[in-house]
Amino acid sequence: MADDRDDFAPDPEGISIFDVLDRLEAMVNQSRRLPLTSSIVVGEDEILEALDQIRVSLPDEIREARMVLETREARIREAGEQAEQILLAAQERAERLTHDHEVTRRAAAEADRMITEARDRSRKMRRDADDYVRDRMSELEAELSSALAQVRRGLETLDVGEESDEKPKGRGRRR
Repeated sequence: MADDRDDFAPDPEGISIFDVLDRLEAMVNQSRRLPLTSSIVVGEDEILEALDQIRVSLPDEIREARMVLETREARIREAGEQAEQILLAAQERAERLTHDHEVTRRAAAEADRMITEARDRSRKMRRDADDYVRDRMSELEAELSSALAQVRRGLETLDVGEESDEKPKGRGRRR
């Protein structure tokens, strides 16, 4: 089991929570069984080290969620800035076209059209940004749910070993 410690050495590019969970599960499955019980012997340091790596990896997942939110906010800000620029351009154009009544009427209509177009584009960009964030957050939720389920299964496996001390000797390892 001491050689398994190398499996938990930090990867220079970071380590996936799922990799650590897979190693934890393998560690449980490969551990020695106590005679006449369904309990297993697992190195405390190895388990604690793996849990520490999970704790270290979780902030990466949280950082990714924050980046998604920041991307959304940046897109919304950009859409607002573009809309503002379009509105200013429309107002400037309308002012230039106010020389006579017909020109003024056309300028007002064009300005209204440009304002409507800017608002429509802004709404679409906001919807697109919201859809993007919703998709990313759903993916992140699924990944975190999966990781949590693996941790729970590992804990249940450890708990089952402690609860059933009445199992017959010679039982094979769980796979």
